[in-house]
Amino acid sequence: MPSSGEKNLDRIVEAPVMKPTAEQAVLAIKAGRAKDIDIAAQIIAENADSMGDQPWTAEEDKKLMRKVDWRLVPILFVCAALSGLDKTAISSAALYGLREDLGLTGQQYSWLGSAPFFGGLAFMGPSAYCLQRFPAIAYFSFNILMWGVTACAMAGCKSFGGFFACRFLLGGFEALLIPAVTLIISQWYKPNEQPKRMAIILNVIAPILNGFIAWLVSYHKGSFAGWKIIFLSLGVFTMLWSGVTFWFLPNNPLDTPWLSSRQKFMIIQRKAGDNTGVESNTFKWEQVIEALLDVKTWLIWFAIMALQVPNGGLTTFNTLIIKGLGFSSLQTSLLAMPPGAMSTLSGIALSYLAATTRRYRTPMIAVSILLPLLGAILCYSLPRTNLAGQLIGLYILYTYWAPYVTLVSVYQANIAGHSKKLFLYAWFFVAWATGNIIGPQTFRADQAPAYTGGTVAMIVCYAVAIVCILTYGAICHFSNQRRQPEIRGLSGEDDWLDLTDKENRAFVYTT
Repeated sequence: MPSSGEKNLDRIVEAPVMKPTAEQAVLAIKAGRAKDIDIAAQIIAENADSMGDQPWTAEEDKKLMRKVDWRLVPILFVCAALSGLDKTAISSAALYGLREDLGLTGQQYSWLGSAPFFGGLAFMGPSAYCLQRFPAIAYFSFNILMWGVTACAMAGCKSFGGFFACRFLLGGFEALLIPAVTLIISQWYKPNEQPKRMAIILNVIAPILNGFIAWLVSYHKGSFAGWKIIFLSLGVFTMLWSGVTFWFLPNNPLDTPWLSSRQKFMIIQRKAGDNTGVESNTFKWEQVIEALLDVKTWLIWFAIMALQVPNGGLTTFNTLIIKGLGFSSLQTSLLAMPPGAMSTLSGIALSYLAATTRRYRTPMIAVSILLPLLGAILCYSLPRTNLAGQLIGLYILYTYWAPYVTLVSVYQANIAGHSKKLFLYAWFFVAWATGNIIGPQTFRADQAPAYTGGTVAMIVCYAVAIVCILTYGAICHFSNQRRQPEIRGLSGEDDWLDLTDKENRAFVYTT
C-alpha cells in the first residue's frame, strides 16, 4: 500500500496554481547557511523585496513551460540523435565494404563496436569535472564539435588500429551527452514533467536514420567507398550543430536571455517543492561518499548495465543479424529501420504513462522489460528458417529502450544535492558504457549468423534488471514510510539548501 506521503505526492506536484514565496530562501540565508544553499535560492533571497509574493495562474505556468519546451527539447533531441548516429553508423558502414577495406578479422569488428564506450569511460571523469568548473553549455558544445571532427576522421582510416582510435575518441567526446542532458532537464523541470521530455530527447531514431542513409548510399556507384560517405556526412552535420547548441542553449534558467525576470522567478519557484535544486558552485565530497555507500546507487548501476548489454550488441550487429537471414544489402538497410521506430515509440508511450504518477514507476518499468525479454526468447527458440518470426522477435527486442529511458527519469527524480547529482550522473554513465562494452563481445564471430551467445546474454540481463529495479522501488517505498513525520511538512528552509535526498528528511522518493 502506498504511504500517505506518496499519496499526497501526485497532488503536490500537479498543483494548478503556483503561489511562490521567497521566505524559505531568506530564512536559510539569515540562518548562516548561505554556502550550503542553491544558487537560485541565493538570488531569490537577495531580491526577495522586489520579487514579493506574486502568484501566477496555471495557464501562465503552462505557457511558460511550452516556451521552455520549444527552446530546449528540439536542440537536445538532435544532439542525442547525432550521438546515436555517429556511434551506430558502423552497422550501416559494414554493409558497404568497411570490414573488407579495413581488413577486419575475428572479433575485431566486435571490438570496434565496444571502442566508443572505452573512450567514454576514460573521458567521463575529466568531463564531469569540467562540467562543474566551466560553463556547461560551452563545454558541451565543444564536445559536440570534436565528436563531429572525429566522425569525419573515420573516413580516412585504413586499418583496424586507426579506426579503433577514432571510435575511442568519438566515445570520449560523446561521454558527456547523457549526464549533460540529465542535468539540464533536472534544472528546468519538476519530477513529474521529466519522463516525457527524457523519452523524446533520448530518442532511438538512429536505426531509422541509419537505414535511410544506408539506403541512399546503395545508389552510389562511384569509386569513393560508400562507408566513407556515411561518416563524412554525419561528421560535417555534427560540427555545424555544435554552433546551434553553443548559441541557443542556456547554461541554466538564471542565465537565459529569452526569459523575463518574472519567468526566471517562476522557474526557480517551481523547482523549490521537489527538493532537487538548480545548481551550486560548491563541490561537496561528502555527497559523493554518501552516494557510494547507498545501496540504491548500486541497484540502479547494475540495472543500467544489464539493460545496456543488449543495446551494445544490437546497435553494432543489427544489420548483420538481418543480412544473415538471407537479405541483400538494400533489403537489409530498409528492414533495419523499424527497430528505431519500436524503440522510440515504446519509450515515449511508457514515459507518458509513468508521468501520470510517481508511485508506481518501478513496477511499470519491470513489467515493460518482459516485452524485450519475449523478443529475445523468440529469437533464441525459433528456427532461422522462420524469417517472419525472427524479424518479429528482433523488432520486439528493440522495446528495451523504454524501460531504460523511464528508469533515467526515476533516478533523476530521486537524487538531490548538486555534487551528488553530478557524480551519480557520471557514475551511471560508467554503468551505461560498461554494458555497451560487454554487449558486442557477447556476439561471437564463430557463432554468426545466429549469434546464440548474444541472445542468451540478453535473456539473462533482462532478468537481472527486473530484480534490481523492483528491489530499488521497494527500498524507496519503505524509506518514504519511515520519513512520514518529516514528509508531512514539505516546505521549509531546507527546500532551498543544497542537501542530498538522504540529508533532507522531507524528501519523497519516486517509487
